[in-house]
Order: sequence, then C-alpha cells, then structure tokens
Amino acid sequence: MNHSHTISRTCLWLGIATFAFVACNNSTSPSSDGTGGKGSGGAAVTAGSVGTGGTVGTGGSGTGGAPGTGGSVPTGTGGKPGTGGAPGTGGASTTVPSGTGGTIVEPGTGGVAGGTTTMSSGGAAGGLGRDGGVIMRDSGTAGSPGGGTTGTGTGGSAAGGSTGDTSCTATARPCPPTDAASIAYIGCSMADNIGQGYGQVGGKIMWTNSGYGTGAQVVENWMEGGNAWSLFDTKAKAMGGVDNIKAIMVQICVLSTHSETNVKSMIKAARAKVNPGTHIYLVGQPQYEAGHTCSLAGTGGAEWTDATAQKMAADSTVNQDLTYLGQFKLDTAKGESSDGCHASASGLTVLGNQAKAFWGN
Repeated sequence: MNHSHTISRTCLWLGIATFAFVACNNSTSPSSDGTGGKGSGGAAVTAGSVGTGGTVGTGGSGTGGAPGTGGSVPTGTGGKPGTGGAPGTGGASTTVPSGTGGTIVEPGTGGVAGGTTTMSSGGAAGGLGRDGGVIMRDSGTAGSPGGGTTGTGTGGSAAGGSTGDTSCTATARPCPPTDAASIAYIGCSMADNIGQGYGQVGGKIMWTNSGYGTGAQVVENWMEGGNAWSLFDTKAKAMGGVDNIKAIMVQICVLSTHSETNVKSMIKAARAKVNPGTHIYLVGQPQYEAGHTCSLAGTGGAEWTDATAQKMAADSTVNQDLTYLGQFKLDTAKGESSDGCHASASGLTVLGNQAKAFWGN
C-alpha cells in the first residue's frame, strides 16, 4: 500500500539586532489507508526531518466451518428395507477478510442410502414322492415365510414313496372319506389296473376291480346314455349301493377322439349316478417318463387327458364338488408297463401304492 506525504513549510522572519532568525515548522499529513495502522511521525530534531510512518497492519485469518456428518443407516427389520439417514449438513462457508483468509470448506456428505430390501420367502413346497421311481401325490406343506432374512420352508419328505402329508391339508382338494369301499371309480383298462393294484396292496377305501371289469371303456362309453354305466350299476349294488358311495374317481381315458364336450358329458353322467354332495375326483390316464407315448392314446393323448382333468376341475361352471386328483405314473424304462400303456405286474403294485397314497389307506 502506498503512502504519500505533503510537506508544508511556514517560516517567520524575526529581526533581532543585526541577526535574522528564521523559524520553520515542518509537519507530515499522511493520507488514510484501507486497513493498515497509521504511522506517527517522528519528532522534528532537525528542521526539515520527516518522521517514519507506521507499518501496515496484517488482515485477520478466517477459518471455514467443519464438514457436516451424514446420517447412519438403520438396519432393516423383518425383511423390510432400511431407512437411509438424512443427508448431513455441510459446514457454512466463512467470508474471508483481507489478509490470509481461511479455506472454504466443502458441504458435508449426505448419509448413505438405506439398505436394499431382503425379502423373506417361504420355502418351496416338498417334492413329489416316488415309489420305485414313480411320482406320488404332492408332498408336505410349504415352509412359512422367514422374518428379516430369507426363510427356508421345509417340504414334506418323499423318501421311499412316502407322500408326507396324507391328511389332504397340503392340497386344495378335500380329504377323501375313510369308510371301506366308499370311493367308486369309472374309466378304462387303466382304471381297472389301478383298482387291481389297489386290492393287491391291501387298499380298503376305494373299490377294487373285483367283479367290475372296465377294460376298453373310454370317455365316449361313459357319456350320458353311454353303454358302460350298466357295469357301474352292477358294481355299486355289490358294494352296498349308491348310498355307500361318498366320492367317485372319474378317469379321462381316450383313444383317437379328444373332445372336451364329451368329457363334460361324462362328468354330468357321473354326477347323476351318485347322491348330491358326493365329491368327484378327476384324473387322467397314467403319465409316463419323458419322451414315451402310449400308442393306444396316440401322440400327446395321455398328456391331453391329464391337462383336461386339471382344466375341468378349475372351471366351476363344469360342476361343483369337483377337484383334480393328481397323476398316476408308470415308468416303462423300469418295466412298469407290459405293452407301453398298461401296467405290468410290478406296475400294478406301483399304481396300487399311489392310490393308497391319495386316499390315505
């Protein structure tokens, strides 16, 4: 910073005797500066001597605010997402005075966002049981959802052909009756195989094929007015009459004709043959290992019967008191079929055990 001085000079002439004396007064008038301190002039010892100005003051040091601290992240509870902390507040910037100013602090960093959601999921339903490599009915109840971390449900055991829950609580279908010979059935020779195998393994609840003989009776034979119903009437009488029937298994069995209209007619005819409120369990022909075709039903025929059973059971307009039973299954690669369609001796045992698993005995 520059300082200028204006020197004024005042002189007085005095005449004393023969001498002339000149007295002069010197002064400095420093101009004002911005912030520096004003120096004081030195005493005039010698006329005309100028005092030295003071040093310029130093500006104050400004210090910026401390950085703000971001919020912490809470931990999610029960599988819900954690809530992120609110962003921290940055330190205020300090106005820097003249001189050496403080460093301007950057705004504080916001808190980390909340943790991602860990959804709790129930365990998968138990696998299908197998007996001799054959799929049984649905296994045990699916596990309940976990809390906080992922839960793992435990399905029912399917070892050794066990079906886990045999009380029907694991499925949407109602539990079957428990009285002896209280479940009737209709179908073709595949249904006859089931009845025969069921009797061989000691089944008590469903009809056996003894004195029945449903061979070659496909959907069209069981439609309204069909010629197979005389077989049913004879068997029902031998089993204690229609009043003893508390449920009926209706098997969809086909040759070359695949007609949903005919299936609906068969279901309607079955409903008319039993008392009101008697439950109908709908099932298709036995299913086989992947890639195998039952030649009697044609390509995709056996699969069509199972898919149609599921479709009809899900349609409340077809009939009330009607549910899908599940699959009977044969593995021809393991010798469970005698001709690629019907059960062999070992296959009869497989079908019989599957029927027992469905009914609980």
